[in-house]
Amino acid sequence: MGAAVVTLLVLAVTYTALSQPSPAPGAASSAAGSSTVATAFTASTLAGEEVPVPGGKPSVVFFFSATCGTCGPGARALAEAQASTPDANYVAVDIDPNESVEDVREFLTANDADTLAYALDTDAALTRAYQLTQLSTAVVLDASGTEVYRGVDPTPTQIRTALTKADVE
Repeated sequence: MGAAVVTLLVLAVTYTALSQPSPAPGAASSAAGSSTVATAFTASTLAGEEVPVPGGKPSVVFFFSATCGTCGPGARALAEAQASTPDANYVAVDIDPNESVEDVREFLTANDADTLAYALDTDAALTRAYQLTQLSTAVVLDASGTEVYRGVDPTPTQIRTALTKADVE
């Protein structure tokens, strides 16, 4: 049943994407100069600490599902960027309303990304607010919450470059 729900979610995201072109894997769009300010939310680390987004500093928000077979590399890229550029918030957002905190823990641990904070988007509020059209999407925000980068399956280098645009040194 869980696979059916994920399939429905992926179809819903795909349907939304039909109204606009989807970037190819690894492709990115720059929203520098955009006036769009991201919806603020609070994530948690596996250790139970709260992480506000944007929280007054640049943030990277990665959208995934624990059952997404292609989302692991994006989570690993995010964790790698976090290790080399720690002066930002790094959050993985699970969009499947049927996945539990334990599912997220297992996904992050299996992908060497257990240092990331996480949030469960059980009501799709973040999916809508961030206009998600594809799983494995990373969105980089500056300290004020303005989007400066969006990419599917980004590399650690792409994330670090985007964070430089967001004024992270």
